[in-house]
Amino acid sequence: MDLEWNGATTRSGYFDEIIEIGAVALDDSMNIISEFQTLVSPKQTRKIRGRIKDLTHITNDDLKNADGFVTVFKRLKAWIGTGDNCMLAWGNSDISVLYENLKWYNMTDEIYIIKNYCDAQQLCQQAKGISLNKQVGLAAFAELAEVEIGEDQLHRALNDSRLTARCFAKLCTPALFDMFVKKADRIFYERMNFKCYNLQDLSDEQVIFSDFMTECPDCGIFMKRLTGFICKNKKHYAKYRCAQCGKQFNISHTLKITYDGLEHRKTLSEIGGVQTSDEAHEAEPAPEEAMQAAEE
Repeated sequence: MDLEWNGATTRSGYFDEIIEIGAVALDDSMNIISEFQTLVSPKQTRKIRGRIKDLTHITNDDLKNADGFVTVFKRLKAWIGTGDNCMLAWGNSDISVLYENLKWYNMTDEIYIIKNYCDAQQLCQQAKGISLNKQVGLAAFAELAEVEIGEDQLHRALNDSRLTARCFAKLCTPALFDMFVKKADRIFYERMNFKCYNLQDLSDEQVIFSDFMTECPDCGIFMKRLTGFICKNKKHYAKYRCAQCGKQFNISHTLKITYDGLEHRKTLSEIGGVQTSDEAHEAEPAPEEAMQAAEE
C-alpha cells in the first residue's frame, strides 16, 4: 500500500490529510492479483500545497469530484476483505498517516482490518546489507537492487505500490519475512504512536546511575569518572580514565525514553595524553556533585 497526503493546518494543529490511496494484492507466489486506487477529496484544506502538487502532479481540480476519506475507506475495507493479511509499505509513514486519518474521523477501530504489518523498506535494506539506520528512497533502492522502475510516474500511490511489490517480491525470503512481520494489534499502534524523547534531567527516577559505569575498550575494566556531567544537545558528557592503561575518554550518554522504557547509549572518544592517578583523584568531584546534571 502507498498513500499520498497533503499537509493541512487546522485549529487542532498540523494534519497529514490523505489525498490518494493505492494498493496491490499479492498471492503466495508474489503475483499481483488485484489493485486498488482512488483519489480522496480533502475536507480540512481545499488547496494542495505547491510541493505536493510538484511531487505528485495531483491538482485541486483532480480532487473536486473525489469521494471523502470515510467513503473511500469503506471501499478499501471491502477490497481488503476479512481474511488474514499483511500490509506492506515502504517505511512506517504510510501506516502512521492512515492511523492519523482514521483517528481524525473517530474510526481508529477500523484499522484492525489490517491483521499484520511489514516494513518493506527495512526488509529490502536488510536483504541488501544496507544499515537500517539509513532511509533509502523507493526509487533509489529499486535502481540499486536492479528492480525495473518502468515508465510509471513515481510518487503516485498505485505506481509506488507496484514498485514496492516488485522490490519485495525480488528480495523477500521466509526468514526475512518472519524477521520483520509484526502483528498489527493494539500494542503495535501504541508503540508506533509513542513519541520518543531525550531525557535531560538526571534526577529523573527513570535514570539508572549504574548504567553510567563504562568499561575501557582496551582493558575491559570499569573506568573512573573524572568530572561531573555537562548536558549539551540533549546528551550528557563526562570525562573518564582507565586506571590500568591510563587512557582518557570523553563519553557522551544519550538517554532516550521509548515505548519500552529508558534506552541508554554511549559514545566514546579518546583524549590525547595520559593522566596520572593523582591528577585523576584531584579531578574527581564529590559523589553528589557528580550525579547532578550541569548546564554549560
